Amino acid sequence: MAILRKNGRAGAVAFALLGIGCLSTDEPLFRAVTAPASDSDSAARAALEVTSPNAAALPLRAEEDLAGSLELAPSSGEDGEQQEAAEETSRSEAELPPVVAPAAAPRGSCSEPGLLFCETFEGAASGAFPGASPWLAELPGCGTHVVDESGVSASGVKALRANSGGYPECMLHADLGDERDLYVRSWVRLGAEPQLREVYLSLLELGPQESQDEPELRIGLRPSGGSLCKTAPGLDVSVSGIAGGPATDCSGVVLEPERWYCLQAHVTREGSRLGVRLAVDGEDVLEQEYERLGPGWNGPGSFLKLGQAAYGPSARGAVWHDDVAVGRQPLSCAP
Repeated sequence: MAILRKNGRAGAVAFALLGIGCLSTDEPLFRAVTAPASDSDSAARAALEVTSPNAAALPLRAEEDLAGSLELAPSSGEDGEQQEAAEETSRSEAELPPVVAPAAAPRGSCSEPGLLFCETFEGAASGAFPGASPWLAELPGCGTHVVDESGVSASGVKALRANSGGYPECMLHADLGDERDLYVRSWVRLGAEPQLREVYLSLLELGPQESQDEPELRIGLRPSGGSLCKTAPGLDVSVSGIAGGPATDCSGVVLEPERWYCLQAHVTREGSRLGVRLAVDGEDVLEQEYERLGPGWNGPGSFLKLGQAAYGPSARGAVWHDDVAVGRQPLSCAP
């Protein structure tokens, strides 16, 4: 069989018709004519001579319409490769599963069971004391504890900022009723000022009186140069109103500036005994039980106090609290 090179629209149509079996093999449509080897390059091309009487009636326009209706694909070359690549890409994309963005985990959950209250400060007015429930009204002459919307927050966009020079009476107060088994959580962040680690300050307090800070259980920061926690500065627990005088226990955990920490405390009261377990970022750092509580602890109420309080010289610098929660069951530092 002679090898035919496609030369023009007529040749393309003829090959397509032969491929789909539309022409009879009894009447050949083309006869190959081979030029002599000595001819020029243009004469060496194969010429096609029409021999079927029916083919002569096929006009050029009909050939184009027929070729269009058959949607002939390129037999070779760059166009064919591009089409195959496009089809392969389409098939690959159809087989890929849909991309689902992961859900962001909350920094501190407010949907845990057994909650008495949970505060993210997102609903409080910026630059003001958060006076809505569960917090009691701000006492006169304070102004040191305000809601901050500068972007320093554990979650959301707001947090409580406790400025330097705060008195214990100016901390946020919440009435917890007659609860004797409490879990407390607060995310805490210290400012960059080095003075915050040079004096004693309180971060969380729990006591039986609303407007007094004695007797009290305090969770705070002890400096390295003080008489208490001299060799183990950092977070401490101190309890006043005990027969024989106040007691202080040191954890030795130092909080770095400008970093959020999750503080968790479990406080129990049973008769004249007070127990506390302190954890940082989910790891227990201190556990102690204090006995022989004085009569000042016998009041029916229990109040949480939150922020920054100075006992002695006031520390220059701010402390932030966020995602504060109090409950009857353990509270997580999620995630």
